[in-house]
Amino acid sequence: MCTKTGVTSALVKPAAFQLLSDPSRSSTYVWGAKISERYFCKRCGVHVFGRGHLAEVGGDYVSVNLSCLDDIDPGEVTIGYWDGRHDNWQGGMRSTPWPVAAAGE
Repeated sequence: MCTKTGVTSALVKPAAFQLLSDPSRSSTYVWGAKISERYFCKRCGVHVFGRGHLAEVGGDYVSVNLSCLDDIDPGEVTIGYWDGRHDNWQGGMRSTPWPVAAAGE
């Protein structure tokens, strides 16, 4: 399996994002509340980046899969954790992973 399938994402403002490859080489997927649009490599299916708007992360954003960038080692990046598993976005980001079970479960 390709190491690029492991998603470690970084959020950036749209103005700080520049797509360097041909946009026709990716396909998109939008689901649920349509908060974001995800882009996948048409050749291998890996999630490359996403675009969306979420007030809890400061509005418009681009979420980049750091594992897809050849010059970055995701193991050397400081990680912040959100509790998306429980739709607990108001809980904010923290330096340790959120528990698998929600409070009271």
